[in-house]
Amino acid sequence: MSSTRLTLQTKDGQQLVAYRHEPSSDPRAQVVIAPGMAIPQGFYRAFAAFLAGLGYRVWTFDYRGMGESRQGSLRRCEADITVWITLDFEAVVQHATAQSPGLPLFLLGHSMGGQTAPLLPSFSKVAGLINVAVGSGATRHNQPRIQRMAPLLWHVLTPLTCKLLGYFPGERLGILGDIPRGAMLQWRRWCLTPDYLLSGEPGARAAYASATFPVLGLTFTDDELLLESGSRLLHDAYTGAKVDYRVLSPQAFNQERIGHFGFFKSHQEKILWPLVGQWLDQHC
Repeated sequence: MSSTRLTLQTKDGQQLVAYRHEPSSDPRAQVVIAPGMAIPQGFYRAFAAFLAGLGYRVWTFDYRGMGESRQGSLRRCEADITVWITLDFEAVVQHATAQSPGLPLFLLGHSMGGQTAPLLPSFSKVAGLINVAVGSGATRHNQPRIQRMAPLLWHVLTPLTCKLLGYFPGERLGILGDIPRGAMLQWRRWCLTPDYLLSGEPGARAAYASATFPVLGLTFTDDELLLESGSRLLHDAYTGAKVDYRVLSPQAFNQERIGHFGFFKSHQEKILWPLVGQWLDQHC
């Protein structure tokens, strides 16, 4: 496996940093990994190498303003989640497709990356979607501890800091990471809407229903952020797709914890990662 750092350009001229993880032989298919909110692409590097070792060409990237794609102060970053998906995520998908138009293209979304995948302009060209820890972020679908924090986050910290600083200073607050103002405010609107983006983003429910390719959903019983009911809400919205929805407990795999982020830890290479490898083998 080899990794190559690339600079891609979006339709509006923004430069993004992406990595192509290449298998040692001709690739069987391509997989684009869409990161969760405020998570740098390096978090997924070990998992990308694992998939490349199975014969898949894997792409990772950072949205504008995030990770290696960040350029200067976030005060000047005008991005919202719609821009991240329809311009940034889309640019990676278009580039991957142009590289090898004959190869099937799969998406793997973690958290927000999977929630928003149906909003991609090229969504209909996708061969399949893998969701890891993907569910509704609406307050009613948060774990109790997060529900108790939500009023402070959404009604005080977010509007106040975004107005005063021009971005959300998550690193200083110890909440996620630094996030562009537009993305944080759009996410706030979704989280304060009962059905999250399905009712908070125009056209989202119809976009989910339009999917006809297979979907794999991996949800974890010890997710510290999201309730299973919110995960089922989003996966049930794929009314035209065949959804392989699995609720996994750490005890079933002799682990103390998996949670919202644990799937991508390197020790899962022989435990959880083969679940994705087997599913890709079946649908490749």
